[in-house]
Amino acid sequence: MRRISNRLLLVMLLAFATISSMQAQFSTTFAKNAVPNQNNGVFYSLPSTMLKLDFTILETENMEGPLSEYASTYFESAEIVDYSETSYQLLGVDMHVMTCADPNATFFVSFTSGRGSVKTNFNILPNGIISSVGIDNQVETVAAQENDEAPVQVLDDNHFMSILTNGKSQSMIAKDMADKIEEIRKAKFNLISGYYETALDPLTFQKMYSELEAMEKEYISLFVGKRIVKQVVKSVYVTPSKEISTQTVAKFSDTEGLTVGTSGTGSPILVQTLSMNTTSNINTISQSAIESMSYENKVFYRIPETANVKVMYNEKVLVEKREVVNQLGVLLLAPVSNMGLQFDVNTGQIVNVKMQ
Repeated sequence: MRRISNRLLLVMLLAFATISSMQAQFSTTFAKNAVPNQNNGVFYSLPSTMLKLDFTILETENMEGPLSEYASTYFESAEIVDYSETSYQLLGVDMHVMTCADPNATFFVSFTSGRGSVKTNFNILPNGIISSVGIDNQVETVAAQENDEAPVQVLDDNHFMSILTNGKSQSMIAKDMADKIEEIRKAKFNLISGYYETALDPLTFQKMYSELEAMEKEYISLFVGKRIVKQVVKSVYVTPSKEISTQTVAKFSDTEGLTVGTSGTGSPILVQTLSMNTTSNINTISQSAIESMSYENKVFYRIPETANVKVMYNEKVLVEKREVVNQLGVLLLAPVSNMGLQFDVNTGQIVNVKMQ
């Protein structure tokens, strides 16, 4: 009886050893400690949250006319722009959430090619973010991408026409331009009064009159100047930080407009990210342990945090939203032996576990 028990125990030990030897063999290390040339493996990243702030700005450009000193002579009652400057007005901001690879959550997986090791599939997106481990034929999930080019709405984008002096004095050029304006006005009157014998259809009439109006406006601007007003959208990209809850991301002034970073002039634009502490009760690994140790047959994943995000300027809140901010969450380890894992490529959270 004892001999049978010993044989049964030996069989169980051999079976356990065989199963253990058939498990996937790899180790996960923090990226900066990896030595890729000495080990076979791949890098993968967890996603971080980036904020895209689209600032809507009204730009007003005053352009002095090249013949402004003669403006009062020919256009007494006109509003004259006798200086050149550009002013800016901040109208508002829209906040969008984007996803990118987190350099502070990038790891190296080194594989062991020893006898009996089982092949494990690592599916990684082109941007380096991990999407699954140990799952075949995964349906590809790609994070939504934002359009980096912001639309620009132009209200008036005419330009001053160039003036060829041909040796003439400024006063003579002014006289020629004033005569040209009178010719255009006469042509407009003839067009409206029916002076021309040929009848024009409405579309042709409207086109000819609009062209004469534009020409008149352009010539007059040589004297009285021009005010160009346009509405533009400029984008600033911000990566929230776990260590710094309030960041200066740009500066804005009425004379210089929007400048990214802290070196510009004007009042600072602040982004405040306050954690809602939804992950505070989760026991996690210390940062020193993450960065210094190697973990066998395990991969890092992330449980993201929810945060209240504000964009402020001149002590006023321009926009406030509650958003998921990945890097404010916690990093955890998941075993891969005998199971497959699928990740949310927008957060790094495990969304599917498949038992092998």
